[in-house]
Amino acid sequence: MKDKEAVFLQKINERRIEAYKVLYDDYYPALVVYASAFVLSDEVAEDIVQELFVAMWEKQLTFTSFWAFKTYLYKFVKNASINHLKHQDVEGRYAEYIKGLSLEEELSESELNNEEEYRLLFQAIDELPPRCREIFLLSLEGKKNKEIAALLQVSVDTVKTQKMRAMQRLRESAGVLFSFWLSAYILTC
Repeated sequence: MKDKEAVFLQKINERRIEAYKVLYDDYYPALVVYASAFVLSDEVAEDIVQELFVAMWEKQLTFTSFWAFKTYLYKFVKNASINHLKHQDVEGRYAEYIKGLSLEEELSESELNNEEEYRLLFQAIDELPPRCREIFLLSLEGKKNKEIAALLQVSVDTVKTQKMRAMQRLRESAGVLFSFWLSAYILTC
């Protein structure tokens, strides 16, 4: 069994298509079930597992042991599921806030602009690459770079780079005024 695992791991590290087919056949159903336990949606769970496979392929990850490989699979799915739930919570709170506004109240122009900025923020954050979005959302929760790095098992430099990429993309998509607000918020965290 150990030899079979070593051969499989070597093929995964070499990004061989046949290894990814085996990965899909052997791990996809179990990982979807695992993700479903968190997100309570098969469709979302399937998206998370597909995101995992794409990330592995694109990042050209290499694993030193079969145990590290399996740990990575399940940790990625768990973190992505939790991030999905956090994002749902933020969207839910925002939706409740909007519902709470009286229909009879007239919003001033500045309030409308603020609402539009928040909508653009959530839209822009949704469009970030998965790891970049994950790190950015953790920083918005007030987590420090070291905490994020430990939580995601990446280097502090990776966290800093991903946060900078997020800020750059948000600045490009959300405009100067909005990026100023975001920059001020991130610097206080």
